[in-house]
Amino acid sequence: MIVHIFENIPHHYHNFMRFFVEYASHDSSGAVVSNNNSIMHKVYIPIDTNLETHNDNMAKMTLLDCEVCSYDGHKSLIKALKAEDPNRQFIFHSMLSRRLWLELMLTSLPARSHWVSWGGDLYQNIFVQATFKQQVAKWVQALTCRRFASVKSLNPGDGQLIKQILGRKKVDTLPYPLVGVEVPTRLTETAKSPCTLLLGNSAAPSNNHFELLAAVAHLKNKEIKVVMPLNYAGSQDYIATVIKQGEQLFGDKFEPLLNMLTKQEYDQLLLAVDVAVFAHDRQQGLYVAYHMMLHGKKLFLKQSTTSYSNFIQYGFYVQSLSELASYDYSQLLVIEPQQQRHNQQQMINTFTEQALGPQWFAFFSQLDGVVD
Repeated sequence: MIVHIFENIPHHYHNFMRFFVEYASHDSSGAVVSNNNSIMHKVYIPIDTNLETHNDNMAKMTLLDCEVCSYDGHKSLIKALKAEDPNRQFIFHSMLSRRLWLELMLTSLPARSHWVSWGGDLYQNIFVQATFKQQVAKWVQALTCRRFASVKSLNPGDGQLIKQILGRKKVDTLPYPLVGVEVPTRLTETAKSPCTLLLGNSAAPSNNHFELLAAVAHLKNKEIKVVMPLNYAGSQDYIATVIKQGEQLFGDKFEPLLNMLTKQEYDQLLLAVDVAVFAHDRQQGLYVAYHMMLHGKKLFLKQSTTSYSNFIQYGFYVQSLSELASYDYSQLLVIEPQQQRHNQQQMINTFTEQALGPQWFAFFSQLDGVVD
């Protein structure tokens, strides 16, 4: 049995655990795995402060073929993990909490733990000018992750940064797939107006929202709709400031997304998007990026990010954010069928559930060889 630990982001752990159960727990070749031909899973999720939300999350998770437990804070989690079978392996899917890194450092758990970095848990150690507390937190994370049984990154660039910043000698690349999205049978063949622009993927300040707004400000008098997701990860004061700036620039063309959507609703929104624009200084928002590639849509990223370099290395057609200022409206509407088909095929080959299921299965099988 593999034990998974997630942070409080339900729309991630619901989808990833479904992927693990359906695509990464069985060997398609028919080879025997463990004692029952499949990988068994147990997952720990945080207790939500809203009891109704927590019960709903637990109910959704129990529909999957896995054991589900909840934890209330780091000490509760550490206590539960210590009580697990001493041979079980733990996979931490993102570890933003510096307190958790400290708690783990004081135990023997890292020896049978595996960290899959989502980016934010790495980039929080990159400072313009680090405070003493930040330096200590970085030191704690570095010492602890070096003791982990394995460390994974979502792309090779982030893996190199983990080595450079935290001193980890070996980091493997193991991406998550674009989950629960069918390959479209047809791609958009003609441009539509108004052109729908998606700016960023959340209210987290790391989206650099004001930079995003400035990047498309030259299009404010054109037939556009500007959609900006601001429904999680940012403070209310920050969100209000972003909305004010967006409305001043674009008026009623600016549409802030403030309510959480179901996965189905979010996928429908992305289908209506023509161009996605990211101004992150790091790897972030891969679900949107993958969705754009699969559906033949334009995607603008900063060239300095590991996401951009990773897409280029895989041969995807992706645009640089620095080029956007020189794009006029007609250029945004141009559709290149050959590039659309190429990006879609690359997505199918590299980042779909079918493509990545065997890689995750191989990882789980390796761990299952040393567990019950």
